[in-house]
Amino acid sequence: MNLVHQNGHRFLVSASRAELVGIANALNEVCNGIDVAEPEFETRFGSTRERLRAILASVTSFLDAEPAPTFDTIAAWSDGCSVQARCVSPYGDPVDMSSGEARDFAQLLVNCAEQADSV
Repeated sequence: MNLVHQNGHRFLVSASRAELVGIANALNEVCNGIDVAEPEFETRFGSTRERLRAILASVTSFLDAEPAPTFDTIAAWSDGCSVQARCVSPYGDPVDMSSGEARDFAQLLVNCAEQADSV
């Protein structure tokens, strides 16, 4: 598991399938396997049983999701009068693009900026 970015309140992590399966199994055991009285649960685990079950459901949905067709995510779009851009490498490394891909991405940003200007 790699820490990609954190700002003190949120953490962006990269995890392998095996790591997520381990987290899901541990959450399932904590939420559904061991017997911990409700008043003691939050004290011992730092969260309510419902919150941990919600996290378990999220992790399970990540594991059930279809894999992305590419390794890196490179996208841009206009949202009203602003431009949104996303370049994400699963390991937090810079996204590698060929010169052609970089030109295509730059043109996409320009197109999105023009769309945002027209709003």
